[in-house]
Amino acid sequence: MDQSKITEILTNVLSQLALSEDQITIDMADDENINISLSLPEDFAGVFVGHHGEGLSALRMIFSLIIFQRFAIWPKLHLNVNNYQERREETLKELAQDAAERSVNLQKEIILPNLSSYERRIIHMFLAEFPGIKTESRGEAPFRQMVIVPVQST
Repeated sequence: MDQSKITEILTNVLSQLALSEDQITIDMADDENINISLSLPEDFAGVFVGHHGEGLSALRMIFSLIIFQRFAIWPKLHLNVNNYQERREETLKELAQDAAERSVNLQKEIILPNLSSYERRIIHMFLAEFPGIKTESRGEAPFRQMVIVPVQST
């Protein structure tokens, strides 16, 4: 796979979205991992991020499809706007911590609805070592929910 060609294609697509080259950083760790970082004015960033990162997910899918169509590989593509991913991950961890503590204190299941599979995975991994609870995903997409279940100690 030609990394310079992929960088050129992604830069061209992003330039069509009214972004300048100084706002775009593309880092290719290897042939399968692509990191795209966009630095945008705050009032413009929301257009790309969308509600809970839905815009980022859509752009990531479009970029992956373009690369797959051109090079017959499906890359692990990470897209970030103004460090949104890091801020969202911290928010999810705070939410998970609070819900886990409530679950243990109340000895009740706590349901966290409306999370993407990626967000549920972050919470599953974060709470994996949290004492007194287990996590489950229940339901069918798009209504799948994260459930934090208190575990009875023996």
